[in-house]
Amino acid sequence: MDVTTFRTFLAAAATGSFAGAAQRVNASPSTVTERIKQLENRLGTQLFIRDKRGCRLTSGGRKFVGPAQQAVRAWEFALHDVALPERFARSVSFGGQYFLWDGFLMDWLAVVRVQLPDLALRTTAGARTRLNRDLAEGALDIVVLHDPVFRRDIGAQPLFDDQLVLVAGCDPARWQDNYVRIDWGRALDVEIASRLDIRPRVGLVLDLGSRSAQWLARQGMAGYMPARVVQPMIDTGSLAIVEDTPRFDFPAYVCWRRDLDPELASEVITSLRSCISPDTPI
Repeated sequence: MDVTTFRTFLAAAATGSFAGAAQRVNASPSTVTERIKQLENRLGTQLFIRDKRGCRLTSGGRKFVGPAQQAVRAWEFALHDVALPERFARSVSFGGQYFLWDGFLMDWLAVVRVQLPDLALRTTAGARTRLNRDLAEGALDIVVLHDPVFRRDIGAQPLFDDQLVLVAGCDPARWQDNYVRIDWGRALDVEIASRLDIRPRVGLVLDLGSRSAQWLARQGMAGYMPARVVQPMIDTGSLAIVEDTPRFDFPAYVCWRRDLDPELASEVITSLRSCISPDTPI
């Protein structure tokens, strides 16, 4: 069976829509429909119930999610591993949230290649939504991010603590007139809005990782950023903390698929922890 068909099935299961699956796998809706039909014929069972709202998995479809994820993951590993030199005995697909690559994960990438010389890595940066999705679907083995989606088949450990602090590139006393909402996850967005009791006035939402801080500084705006990320800009005076405003806990997590070799997962996590700065709260 073509692995593309499995990817199409997983995309439809994740989005709850054949149209959504078509966008994700870069195919037409009719092609998605035909692939699912062929898969159902091969399996001898109906995988989806379709209605005006989209599609939902049948009992058989839910049972097939795990095998489909394993098949896609095995194919990805095969593509990656066949071209590797013999010195690499193991491989991992690793993802990190965009702004966590600034400093921390870039430093770790250099260190882990020394600590685990037999480990081949395929790395990517992404937004938390895609990282959570790719981890759940088996496209990634380990991710480091804020705001993980906790699942039974996904292990998770806090990696280090951070805080969201309100910073301004303008006069801190005028922050309310220049406040921009920065997307740090639905739960935190709701909590921040509730605690501040203010509505953004500029009609803009940022989800640009560390570049959000650069934009705040250049445009003289205000918004919530992780303290670890903006500390260098605070030190240089391009941003200032708005005093007497609430701060919000913002821990970073390392998450991994539970079907990953436990020893390998443990070694990668240990390597990550070895790169946490002594100045970073644990």
